[in-house]
Amino acid sequence: MNVLPPDADLDARIEAAEAALIARQRRLVAGAETLGRRARRAASPWRLAASGLAVLLAGTALWRVLKTGPATVPPSARVPPPVGGDAAALPWASLLGLLWPLLPARWRDRTSPATAAAVLGVGVPLLQKWMQPPAWPPLATVEHVDLARYAGTWHEVARLGSRRAAAGVGSPQVHYILSGDGLRVENRGRGADGRERVARGVVRVVPGSGNARLEQNFLPSWLHALPLGWADCRILALDRGYTVALLGHPSRESLWLLSRTPSVAPQTLQALLDIARSEGFAVERLHLHLPPEDGAADPGGDAATRTPGRV
Repeated sequence: MNVLPPDADLDARIEAAEAALIARQRRLVAGAETLGRRARRAASPWRLAASGLAVLLAGTALWRVLKTGPATVPPSARVPPPVGGDAAALPWASLLGLLWPLLPARWRDRTSPATAAAVLGVGVPLLQKWMQPPAWPPLATVEHVDLARYAGTWHEVARLGSRRAAAGVGSPQVHYILSGDGLRVENRGRGADGRERVARGVVRVVPGSGNARLEQNFLPSWLHALPLGWADCRILALDRGYTVALLGHPSRESLWLLSRTPSVAPQTLQALLDIARSEGFAVERLHLHLPPEDGAADPGGDAATRTPGRV
């Protein structure tokens, strides 16, 4: 019986099929190992902390955008939004999408274009809304402030705004120290537990405001370059003796009544409240740290009769 020689072509095809199966198995194993490494990196404490921080920042930004607006002011004092809307305030924000092709390839490989588009589609308008300077109604201030005379120790007699600060004990004190073209500020007060709380910051003057428009920053000095750390504060009333002052925020959500002494006379307090009310502040929600005493000496002298807000 004659035996036919083996088919060389068939052997080659079998070997090729076996090699393809082995290569496929190796690719599957490598893919599983890659997925495992990615899962371990995604579950690392640092990545989880970064993701949580990102969610917290996004939630904070959304809350700031959606929170209740400023107090009601007369319709005649309302200011229309700037022409061009948010894009006019931040023209560069709309160009963030062009950064995608410029990112390193390893970053683009880890993030799908759809995810990047969704993040930019939501994040850019939110960033524009958050960072755009609000169009608050005009807020009248005093014509000029002598910073050297304004510096020194003030007692916070009344406050509108922060409930946490208003819940303290006694009258908080504000210490201003002349520093170059601006001021250094130190706020001292006692919390509900009786412990002293101190906050230190810097104050800069808005040019062209006659020193009546101030911007305060209580963040660490290495964060002063950030625009979000500066809070607007305007001097609405100030007597000629620099003994009583009324400060407010243009949003009408914050108001401070300061005096060189812990209390003010009723007529002076009423004059300052009338000024605040005329500017749209909700003075009925004002928190008095120490009620004015009947017959107390008036630290503002004749402030009530000479219109403190027009010094």
